[in-house]
Amino acid sequence: MEPRADTLRGSFYFQRHNMTKKTTQADNLRMTTLASLLDREFPPREVLVSPWLRSGESVLLWAPTGVGKTMLVNTLALAVAGGGKVAGWEADKPRKVLLVDGEMHIEDLKDRMVLLGDAVEGIDMEAARSNLVILSRQDQGPDTKFPNLADEAGQEGIMGRIRETGAELVILDNFSTLAEVADENEAAAMNPILTFLMRLKQAGVACILVHHSGKSGESYRGSSKLATTFEVIIGLKRLEGHEVDHGAAFEVEWTKYRGKPNAATRNAEMRLDSGEGAEQRVKWSVKAAASTVMMNVVEAVQSGRYRTQKALGEALKLSPVEVTRLKDKAIKGGLISRAAWNECMKVAAEEAEDDSADF
Repeated sequence: MEPRADTLRGSFYFQRHNMTKKTTQADNLRMTTLASLLDREFPPREVLVSPWLRSGESVLLWAPTGVGKTMLVNTLALAVAGGGKVAGWEADKPRKVLLVDGEMHIEDLKDRMVLLGDAVEGIDMEAARSNLVILSRQDQGPDTKFPNLADEAGQEGIMGRIRETGAELVILDNFSTLAEVADENEAAAMNPILTFLMRLKQAGVACILVHHSGKSGESYRGSSKLATTFEVIIGLKRLEGHEVDHGAAFEVEWTKYRGKPNAATRNAEMRLDSGEGAEQRVKWSVKAAASTVMMNVVEAVQSGRYRTQKALGEALKLSPVEVTRLKDKAIKGGLISRAAWNECMKVAAEEAEDDSADF
């Protein structure tokens, strides 16, 4: 006697819903009600580099070849590992740092670390010696396969080193040498990298990813999809006509910053210069970016308080030559017309004469 159709259907239903359940990734997903979320106490996130990098956040730092991006990130690695201050940015205490370098010769890296240790104010060099762990491609044997951030095995290799070292910050220098992708301009090619960055966030590990600029030097290379997960994006732009002591001179441009802007996160010009005296210790020098100074000049002219360029320059502590240069640049850039500039000066002069006559 054959089984009835409804009995078969019931049997299939029973088997489908009562079979031994296989564990999947989805089974580990955590959910929370709004009530639980509102009642949860979160520990404050650690500030690794004040004011712009906290635990679990990621930064994209891009620049053309040769402006000094590796000099800067190596200095930051030392600052976080040893505690200290660089260019107005401060690491309040020594922390574990993993620096993953994809191209520099290990001997050159040593020389740079010796040089740059002097550039961090207040660094505890003994703490930095143990806290900064370097994973360098050029320090491996010829048959050793170096982690590729574009595949799961490579990502797990880096995650394993993070767990092993207890690193709170990982610096990846740089994208092109650490991630093998077919085409950086393809949005889909960025997916494995974004997945890895999100894993770091979930682990509470901060990350600085170093990348090259495009041909124009005005933005990072490749698909715009790469930018989606970063809290901060910093561009280093070449400073033309500047002599460079140690291969580092650039304008820092904050192209994305979710925090509250302040003096430490304004566009600025940075150089690594030789110090004075017998020791010749290197130092990062910082001054307001030409674009910022130019805006200050335009705003000062438009205020109507200065009847001559000499008076304006004295107020802003600029030489007459600098005022003229910035004026011409502002006019060329469309920030103010020459007629408007002259009119502002004329109005200020007339008001000064009226005040003098009244007196």
